[in-house]
Parts: sequence; structure tokens; C-alpha cells
Amino acid sequence: MALKSKGKEWPYWCAAFAAVLLFLGTFRCFYHREPARFPKGLVLGDSVYAESRGGGSVSDRVSSALGKEIFNGALGGTSLARADEKRLPDERMDAYSMASLSKSLVSGDFGVQKQIKVEIPATEYYDEVLQGLTEIDFEGLEILFLGYGMNDYQNGTPLENPEDPFDEYTFGGALRSVLRAIRKTWPELRIVLLTPTYSWYVDRGESCESLDFGGGTLREYVELEKKIGEEYGAEVIDLYGDLYPHETFEDWKEYTRDGVHPNEAGIERIAEKIASRLEEHQR
Repeated sequence: MALKSKGKEWPYWCAAFAAVLLFLGTFRCFYHREPARFPKGLVLGDSVYAESRGGGSVSDRVSSALGKEIFNGALGGTSLARADEKRLPDERMDAYSMASLSKSLVSGDFGVQKQIKVEIPATEYYDEVLQGLTEIDFEGLEILFLGYGMNDYQNGTPLENPEDPFDEYTFGGALRSVLRAIRKTWPELRIVLLTPTYSWYVDRGESCESLDFGGGTLREYVELEKKIGEEYGAEVIDLYGDLYPHETFEDWKEYTRDGVHPNEAGIERIAEKIASRLEEHQR
């Protein structure tokens, strides 16, 4: 009878053993995820910071100057404010706006971005950057750089909504929303706002001083960014004022390759400006 009983119990022992193996496998997978990244700095921004990846970007040069690892999380074509489909036809970019991305950073859930497949040119690196952001240990992060504004200006994003100071479809509202969320989650994190650089629109024969895409001149975006940065205790590095000489229209050739995006000399100049400002604060 005992032998017969054991025979009947054998399938149950097999099932139990299989369950244990499944549990151990799940446990092992859970605790053998990709190792967390521990950079000291993170740059989020548009194509000014996203270009020249792999050693020649602004992030790489600032990292070398300071002797601290800085992760380049910049994504070309993105803006600070959410995408208004009436002004920016590809509303899929809304998920990658800083207004949306900040919510994913705070929650640690990037499901919104992972569901969106961006198929515009020169965005092949988006997945790699997104993966990197999911692995960053934000508790160990010392400094966050936000380099937005150029695309908001060129998209004609409204500066403010008088009825709602946190309207994320406006430049000012999005910036307030982002800073409020980050400050609440990581109160000790050092936040540095990088204003847009002076720009020229060669095909139009105009510079950002006079050209208004619908939301105002670039200087208006810069001044609003400075004001809000001060309100939330964020440092501001002004790259608009005296970074690029602009006495004549032809000055665009010195530090940019098209009037907006920096050339090699422009990238170096931006990096030097950022690094020198940070070094001043460390003294």
C-alpha cells in the first residue's frame, strides 16, 4: 500500500518541483536585470545636445572637462511643451516632450514612450537613449541639465496661458510643471537650465531677434525661462546672449552649420561655457 501511495504522489512531487524551478528562474531573472547606470549628470534636450553622439557631443565634452560621467539623454526634434497637433502634425512626439518625459522619469515607468515608434529621420538612437534612462539610478544623480526651447520657439508654442500657469501645451506652463515634479521627487537634485542659443534662419534671411513663428521672438522664450528658473531655484546658463557673436547676419557661419545647429566650434564653445560656469560654482 505504501508503494502504491508513493506512486500516486509522484505527479504531485513533479508539479511541485517544477513550480520551485519556475520560481527560482523568475527570481533569478528579477535579480539579474541590467546593472543600473550611475552617472553624476544627465542632459535632456533637443538636437543641439543630441548631435555628435559617441564622443563629440556637448555632454561628452562637459563630462571630460569636469571628470564626471554625464549621460546624454537628449533627443533631437523634441520640445519642452507638449505637442499641439495643430502646430506640430506628428503628435507622436508629444510622448517625448519634456512635459511628458518628466512624468516617466518621476514614476520610473516609460511605457508611454515604449509604445510610440518615432519614424522621422535621425531618430534611430531613441530606443538606446530610452533604455539608458530606464537604467539610471536617479537617487545618485547630482545634476540635471535641461536644454530645451529652440523647438518650442520654432513650433510657435504659446509662451503662457493666462488661465492656467501649468498648461503643458505652453512653454511656461510646461517648464513650471517639469520643475515642480522634479523638485518634489528629488529636492536635492541640482537643476541647470540651458537656454536656446542665438539662431539665424538663412533661407528667410532673418535672425531670431526679429523672426516670430507665432509664439514670440526667441528672446521672449529665454527671458521667460530665466524668470521661471529663478522661481523654482534652478540655475540658468544663458547661451543666448553673448555665446555667439551676431553683429552681422553672416556671423552664423562661425559657430553653426546652418544657423541653428552648432558646428564643431559651436559644440566646443557651448561645452566650454557650461563647464566654466559649473567650475565657478564648485570653487
